[in-house]
Amino acid sequence: MQADFSRRTFDRAKHFSAVLSQQGRVQLDADFNEQAAILLHQLRTVVTDLVGHAAAPEAYAGFAVEREPADATKKLEDLRVSPGRIYVDGILVENDLGTATDSSTWTSYWRQPDGYLDPENPEDRLPDTGPFVVYLRVWERLITALQDPAIREVALGDPGPDTAVRSKVVWQVAKFLVDKENTAPPAAQFDAWRKELNPNPGLLAARAKRPGRADEDVCDLPPEARFRGLENQLYRVEVHTGGLAWQDWTGDRTLRKDECGLSGATFKWSRENASVVFPIVSLSGAEVELATLGRDGKLALEVGDWVELVDDATASRVADDVLPSDEPVPAPSLRQVVAIDPADRRVTLDAEVAEDCGPGSRPELHPFLRRWDHASPTAYEKGKRDVAEDGALPLVEGQWIDLEDGVQVMFAERADPGTYRRGDYWQIPARTVPGDVEWPQDDRGPQAVPAHGVAYHYAALAVVTAAGAVTEPRPVFRPQVGSPAGSPVQKRVSSGSPKPRTAQSTRRSSGGSGDG
Repeated sequence: MQADFSRRTFDRAKHFSAVLSQQGRVQLDADFNEQAAILLHQLRTVVTDLVGHAAAPEAYAGFAVEREPADATKKLEDLRVSPGRIYVDGILVENDLGTATDSSTWTSYWRQPDGYLDPENPEDRLPDTGPFVVYLRVWERLITALQDPAIREVALGDPGPDTAVRSKVVWQVAKFLVDKENTAPPAAQFDAWRKELNPNPGLLAARAKRPGRADEDVCDLPPEARFRGLENQLYRVEVHTGGLAWQDWTGDRTLRKDECGLSGATFKWSRENASVVFPIVSLSGAEVELATLGRDGKLALEVGDWVELVDDATASRVADDVLPSDEPVPAPSLRQVVAIDPADRRVTLDAEVAEDCGPGSRPELHPFLRRWDHASPTAYEKGKRDVAEDGALPLVEGQWIDLEDGVQVMFAERADPGTYRRGDYWQIPARTVPGDVEWPQDDRGPQAVPAHGVAYHYAALAVVTAAGAVTEPRPVFRPQVGSPAGSPVQKRVSSGSPKPRTAQSTRRSSGGSGDG
């Protein structure tokens, strides 16, 4: 979540049940956010315990899949997805598009609201025929007043300050190609693939720099032994290009990006949790007109800054549902600011940007520049390193890497190299009072921990067979006590379908949980 938070404090291992305010005390964003996280954790855990990993309520079951055209003997062109809801790992997922009784009004694979699919991209195109599994990808995306202007309170001014942000549940329908040589059922193959998506997630440790002679005299620590920033910060370290860690570099010198190419995953970092963004008004070649250059010097752009062009489509296409590979799949390159015209609010980037596609070309997708704060070159424990060809820093395991003001990070080195997904991030609070970062410690020092996000959730919706038929492995559960008046369940019962079980029979057969 790239917003101006002070820090994140929710920890499920502490088993807190509520955040309780005290009178006359300062109110902090972290406390309110932790309360929301506690409630979501409790609610989603309960739902998962009751209905399982993924299930739809029978009365309002959504995400049924139909092929288009309906004739299975013809080439598959699209898939229709029914309105309704489903729960995936306890997360409520809703599709409001269309009428349940009229499949011609349903949304489709190509028209899904947060899919942003490209018919010219072979990776997006549907197979001509089966077998393949249609599945649902669910995750949460941060929405600010840039993406949804209704969030901003205009009574505070025009343009007024932004206040709170929103977390949005994003659902995306995708396909998984079945291995025809594998005798396992398609749903079983999908489950095995889902468990292998991130088999060895990368780990990160953070600290404020500790000098080499600190162990000799702990009472004589020089100033560089602590966080030296003038303000409290929430650093964000985020994977830019996903893949395995960088393997080909151990040299003690500065390497230019054109000397070795992209040989592994890369990362970028921000001292403001990547919340410094600039709305794009227009784009022409390498020149970008912005709505603002920032409120002050701290939150402004400077020549030499690295920026990322983002819009609704690119923000929704970060999921990396592929098995780890030796070859990284490059993310869109970061750009560097080479000139700024304050009068016209124009910045010039180091390379032209395509005007007919990509961020900035469609104002309705809310394009903006996001500032990142890494420098080139950056000091690694074994020497300096310039950015890679994608504009981000090489992700090297087992070396402390300088961010700034004494803050360092290290990607943990293990027997098997870690897998790093594009968009994985860690948040590191740095505080001026203790002069240190807030990070879990043990007897050996800073602990290496998995990424704080993004969490993706998956559920199989349907199987398209080799003959072109559509079967549904999607579980459906019935309510514990009857069905709402006028619900689709009652309509089906009145037309001769089996009657729903009574509450007593449901409890006897399922122990009080859904029949999934």
